[in-house]
Amino acid sequence: MKLGFLITARLKSSRLPKKLLHEVQGENYMTWMIRRLKLQSLLDEIVICTSTNPQDDPLEEIAQKEGVKCFRGSEEDVFQRLNEARKIYELDYVINMTADCPLLPFDLIPKLVDSFKKTNAELIKCHHLPVGLFLSGLSPAAMERLIELKASDNTEYWLHYFLKSELFDVRSLETEPSWQRDNFRIALDYPEDHEMLKATFEGLGEEAYKISTEDLIHWLDKHPEIVALNKDCGAKGVKRTEDDPTSKVKLKDGRVLE
Repeated sequence: MKLGFLITARLKSSRLPKKLLHEVQGENYMTWMIRRLKLQSLLDEIVICTSTNPQDDPLEEIAQKEGVKCFRGSEEDVFQRLNEARKIYELDYVINMTADCPLLPFDLIPKLVDSFKKTNAELIKCHHLPVGLFLSGLSPAAMERLIELKASDNTEYWLHYFLKSELFDVRSLETEPSWQRDNFRIALDYPEDHEMLKATFEGLGEEAYKISTEDLIHWLDKHPEIVALNKDCGAKGVKRTEDDPTSKVKLKDGRVLE
């Protein structure tokens, strides 16, 4: 089975412009995410999936520098972009995460793959962890089926097709209950998120990107002052999604999934 990790990435953010290029510990967030993924030997391909817009050229340059692939496709149809990348690199299974999660749980990938082999689920979600540590595993058949079902060419919220309908076989990856932290946010979207992640990287030292998911959570438990730096960003993110009309995804049969 050829396993690929597709990173959804753009440089269009208005809340924290060019957020993926912001630097901590001498490197940008995009580079740290790639280097963290390289620690997982199961991955056959790591692909930055970005757009054809020239503003995203720096992401392709980072991919070349770090020796990973870069696929450039539709600006707005995120899921079409991911599916085209899957086909080009002939992937038998896809794991996806957005690029604003530089400390993603790379060490949970083997467990996710094992779950797919046992269940053949169309989507396996790992969403019972702090924001910024989510993973999604997708079968090629599910990706092709969603392409046929969706009515919109704006698919930033493509996960809603899976999570807000009963059209797909969706399973949850079991993780340690003791790892859940509703007050943790380890994602990059607002200036406060950058401050939180910068403090985390600096506090962990030069090999911060190598820390295990469990150790990261327990380290943050000991540093509530760092967790507090972006404590209000979660609510802002939820409201932004609720206010975005594209989050109400549409099917070709006319149904709207809210």
